[in-house]
Amino acid sequence: MSQPKPKLMVIDDLDSARAMMKRTLARSYDVFDFASVAEALPAVERAEFDALITDLRMPGIDGLTGLKRFKAKVPDLPVILVTAFATVETAIEAMKAGAFDYLTKPFEPEELELVVARGVEHARLRRDNARLRSELAGGVSIQGIIGKSQALKDVLKILERIAPSDVPILIEGESGTGKDLLARAAHAMSRRSAGPYLALNMSAIPENLAEAELFGHEKGAYTGAEQAREGYFAEAKGGTLFLDEIGLLPAQLQPKLLRVLQDGEYTPVGSRKPQKADVRVVAATNENLARSVKEGKFREDLWFRLRVVPVRLPPLRERREDIPLLVEHFVRKHSVRLDRPPLPLDPAALRAVLDHGWPGNIRELEHAIERGLLLAQGETIALADLPPELTPVGAAEPGGGGADGRYRRARDAWEQRFLEELLREAGGSVGKAAELAGIHRSTLYEKLARYGLVEKDGKG
Repeated sequence: MSQPKPKLMVIDDLDSARAMMKRTLARSYDVFDFASVAEALPAVERAEFDALITDLRMPGIDGLTGLKRFKAKVPDLPVILVTAFATVETAIEAMKAGAFDYLTKPFEPEELELVVARGVEHARLRRDNARLRSELAGGVSIQGIIGKSQALKDVLKILERIAPSDVPILIEGESGTGKDLLARAAHAMSRRSAGPYLALNMSAIPENLAEAELFGHEKGAYTGAEQAREGYFAEAKGGTLFLDEIGLLPAQLQPKLLRVLQDGEYTPVGSRKPQKADVRVVAATNENLARSVKEGKFREDLWFRLRVVPVRLPPLRERREDIPLLVEHFVRKHSVRLDRPPLPLDPAALRAVLDHGWPGNIRELEHAIERGLLLAQGETIALADLPPELTPVGAAEPGGGGADGRYRRARDAWEQRFLEELLREAGGSVGKAAELAGIHRSTLYEKLARYGLVEKDGKG
């Protein structure tokens, strides 16, 4: 089904001038013409126009007065003034009154088409931004969780019911879906919100140190333990402890965590004195723990204890109506950090973002918008500014010749900075970095080797 044409209003007291402008613009627009401002004013209130062209000197209400009245009724309406009696003073006055542009008669048809096209595009971007702001206001925004989809609302309804209690929560979902944000929201909505919130990713600590990290240790408990130290359960006293990637909890620690959840006690490494655990545990996993239980990798009793009320965070592909809100959020967030204007996505870029499968979920989307803001050179984020995997198969590479080379260099520089930051975030672990980025480990190795961040054989 074809899209309706944008609507234009043309005002001129000369029949020949109105006919010329209507003939020039009718191929691309629905044109409504009027002989005076007085005739046009009621029409502006009845219908939504994408742009308005008015002559400056006319009997009765002149174009400049009309401009002010039109802008009073529809502030965002682009108004283009045309006149055969152009002066610098008049142009300045028109711009101060809110004119979008100014044309001097006689003008070429192509000049009129160009100015009108710019005005219509300007109006579209203003409407899109206003719509996104309205949707954001009407959507969900809790602890950085943004959206209006029913899938997300269902999750938050469950969270609202269980957050006030101390029952353990198991958050299940793919990498990059925002499980850490949901854990923070559970803490903020709990009776422990005034207490500490600590997070520990089980993939980020060596297996031989995991017990000491969780439960603390006494002086001399093991080689290098030169003084006693509290663990996460002691530091999170009165608050919430978020255990991310719980499926990687070492087998020998699983019964000890179960004891904490059942009896509220733990024993530091090297000690015989149990300690009370005044902590609410929120765990998260991107693995299939039911399968891990069947394979003997995860204790069934611990799994049951953790998932008294399981919460599944849906992947981004199951909540596509949230994508425009997330785009708007990330544009605002990163435009401030990068000292860039908050540019909207052009139609092709927005369509690609809406159609993409987002295997890396929200984290992948955020990186894409950050990249787009960095590379954008115009007034919008173009498809060429987004990661290559968003470009439809068969689409041409952006630019050509020197422009293409500049694009590739900018893209490579951004990718290298991103990979370096990703490795730092993952503590140097390529496996963890691949999971954070939502890409396959071997693909990440190839990219890292390309920039000399690992050796060619994958070591380093």
